[in-house]
Amino acid sequence: MFSKYRIDFVLLFSVLFAAGAGIFVLYTQETNPENTFPAWMRQSIFLALGLVLMLALRKVNYQVIGGVALPLYGIAIFLLLITLVPFIGSEHKGARSWIRFGPVGFQTSEIAKLATIILLAKYLELKERELEHIYSLLIPFGIAVLPMLLIVVQPDFGGAFVIAPILLSMLYMAGADIYHIGSIVIFFAVSIFVPLYIEYHNIMLVDSVLTRVGELGKDSLLPAVRILKSDIWAFLEKAKIPEGITGTDREYLGNVLTNQSLFIDLQDAAESIRIEEGGMLLRLLDNDILLLVVALLCSFTALGLFIWRLTQGVSFKHLRKYYIPLGVIGISILSALSIHWTFSFKYHQVVRVTAFINPDRFPRGHAYQIRASKAAIGSGQWVGQGMFDGEMTIGDTPVVPEAHTDFIYTAWAERTGFLGSVFLLLILAAIPLRALQMSYDARDRFGSLLAAGLGFMFFYHIFFNIGIALGLLPVTGLPLSFVSYGGSHLITCLMATGILLSIFRRKYVN
Repeated sequence: MFSKYRIDFVLLFSVLFAAGAGIFVLYTQETNPENTFPAWMRQSIFLALGLVLMLALRKVNYQVIGGVALPLYGIAIFLLLITLVPFIGSEHKGARSWIRFGPVGFQTSEIAKLATIILLAKYLELKERELEHIYSLLIPFGIAVLPMLLIVVQPDFGGAFVIAPILLSMLYMAGADIYHIGSIVIFFAVSIFVPLYIEYHNIMLVDSVLTRVGELGKDSLLPAVRILKSDIWAFLEKAKIPEGITGTDREYLGNVLTNQSLFIDLQDAAESIRIEEGGMLLRLLDNDILLLVVALLCSFTALGLFIWRLTQGVSFKHLRKYYIPLGVIGISILSALSIHWTFSFKYHQVVRVTAFINPDRFPRGHAYQIRASKAAIGSGQWVGQGMFDGEMTIGDTPVVPEAHTDFIYTAWAERTGFLGSVFLLLILAAIPLRALQMSYDARDRFGSLLAAGLGFMFFYHIFFNIGIALGLLPVTGLPLSFVSYGGSHLITCLMATGILLSIFRRKYVN
């Protein structure tokens, strides 16, 4: 049947069902009868426009798209740049990520994702035989990092973050050395994990310090802990009052600093809590000297093995199994220490990333989205509350914030229950799976890499969005492909679908 019509009906049905489900959820959320142009109607127009572009791109030979990959990428970068200009870019929810023409606007980061994938696929096709060399990865990383940086500046951390796993997945599909890919993942993971882990415990242990001070009968120190909060550790280590504290609070902390007895009592209480409740890992990460010695030892050992291999020739190639991991560990620890010494994660940044781990430990407002989303999904039980009866995701101010965009899967789950949630999840999973099948069946390497890249784009949006809704991942603000409200992402996804259909269609051309 596929060969007769030259269209992937599984992909097409999955896309149309997911988009229709999103529009229907938006329709059930509309409670204002006086609204003449509700969200579901606008989304329907976006869908119609996207379908036109999808069908048009299906007719275009994807090789033609590859031929203009660099100009498309240049246009996308230009759009990202002008978005940052105040009188051109439009700000929405604190991020300058839109360009508007009257009532019509589009999010430039969505175009950048698509253009980046197309250029990466073209470059990896041309340099496929050179990917075993680490220097050949510099250009694809540059292609991905440039839009990531411009999107971070907006700031849109979720939109920037999703490009990284797409890049790594495409490199793997292109045949890049797994040691190089793994090294990059380890480098960024360690560099971010170490300072983030320390800051997380700096926040989590404050309540225990407050309790310990009270148990010791040092009530005069309780205000110091409440004022400093997570800054208490820097205060005790550097004996310096944070700049943001002023007035009587600063005067009080100054008295604590000058009173050696009080200061030592506070140090002892905090240190005992850090040792008892922080655990062995925190004690190791707190020891900068130990980490520095380990990092230098690994780095110099790796360098020595690398030089030995160069001087001994090809027969010692097996040494790369040792000097690459050692070198990566050493450099990663040095990077983590540098970040920890020069940059401190802000309270709201730590909370945003880590609140999903234990939302009950954070103030209600900081983990509210996760709590509300999990409660709404659970309230759906097996068959849901009904399409028009979602108590937590319906109304002008629903209990679940962003129930029409980032948390639209929560709205669907509340209405359709476990069975409906699983069914939609299967429909969504079929989209990247069909893309990967097209990657396997493509006529040429460019088509294979392009289909894989687009499939990974869908997969990571679906994976992260639903993971966030279930409280398994930190809130990043990524929409659910084809389902969430928003014209820019929906149209971009439909354009990507059109390219996939073009790849599928060309498979049957003689």
